[in-house]
Amino acid sequence: MSGFSRRGFLKGLAAVTGSAVGTRLAGASLVGSAFAATEPTTLVLVHFIGGYNAIWSSAQPLQGSFGVNAGNFTALGQGVSVDNIFANAFSPFVKEHIATIGVGHGQSSHPGARRAMWSNGAKNAGHELAAAMGGTSPTKALIAGASDIDERPRDPVNGVAAQHVLDMQTYLDSIGAGAPGPRDPDRTVSLAGVGAAERMSKNALDASPQALLGLKQGYTDAVATLKQPAGSFDLAALKSAYGITGNRVATFASKMAAAELFVRTGVNMVTVFDGGWDTHGDVNGARVRNQMSDLMPSMKTFLDRMVTADATRNVVVCLMGDFARSLPGSDHQPNLSATVIGKYVKRGTTGRVNADVALAGAPGAKGFWAYLAAATKTGGDPFGADPHKLVL
Repeated sequence: MSGFSRRGFLKGLAAVTGSAVGTRLAGASLVGSAFAATEPTTLVLVHFIGGYNAIWSSAQPLQGSFGVNAGNFTALGQGVSVDNIFANAFSPFVKEHIATIGVGHGQSSHPGARRAMWSNGAKNAGHELAAAMGGTSPTKALIAGASDIDERPRDPVNGVAAQHVLDMQTYLDSIGAGAPGPRDPDRTVSLAGVGAAERMSKNALDASPQALLGLKQGYTDAVATLKQPAGSFDLAALKSAYGITGNRVATFASKMAAAELFVRTGVNMVTVFDGGWDTHGDVNGARVRNQMSDLMPSMKTFLDRMVTADATRNVVVCLMGDFARSLPGSDHQPNLSATVIGKYVKRGTTGRVNADVALAGAPGAKGFWAYLAAATKTGGDPFGADPHKLVL
């Protein structure tokens, strides 16, 4: 079934209610009438499942390894050095607003590293940050496509949990930004009906809080969505920008197009998972360079449109993985040097590796999330003080 993962509840609800779009749908020609927050903010996490080679975040110290030589990397300044696949694609603005963040999680197994990267104690750190970011959109966190990792905690934090979206048109219909249908009921009537259904279900929801958690969240989001003003979205123009056809969210290009859609509709946190990055034996880095070259056109499109060209938003993009790749065989390195890009990101590094891809004294994953909270200007220090201090 395409659409949301909450047992398909919101998908079915949209067809019945014509749910409305959130108030942070605004800011570009792709978007119709609605109201905007002062500065809509979205964190976009791109997790390369398997690993994230340090040639993308700390290339200079790796000369002689992974095929790094003086002609295929660029030193951007303040200790940041990237493979030229990044350097040639990124705009001057992106290259000025880029940081590499070291994560000394100490885990060299995929399950351990993924749990470390995505957890704050027993909580899902992404859900926790998405909740803390606030905003007026009833949908706080979404995952573009079906890809995921088993180790990511699923439980909501302060009522926020990420949903998978598998079809862009279904998503727009569910938030009331699709083309209006002649059978769509008045939203005031819909709100009254959904609210009544929620009240009628209260005893059952309270009696089975875990088993019916998805249904309860669906009611909550539906009611909140129906209270917002309607908007519209030019999906055809979005797909044209990314060179895709169809509405399914499956390829990397369609995931980045969906990420832009979610940004423009006010979602706090968007996650994109991409598989195939457990690159054992890639001693010269050819495999990861080929893979990243294939992804770069849609990555560049997103960065150009959402970070470089749109001054009305604070879109923070984080490129990460389970861990870095170790030497000599591109195996499992028990740390990560992540890449973070955004308008308030100060160029610099706490993720400069040495010639053995080691990081000395890097904070753990909680410090990583503290930095993302700082870059998104999230108040309250939900993960404690930012130890990286690379924020404008």
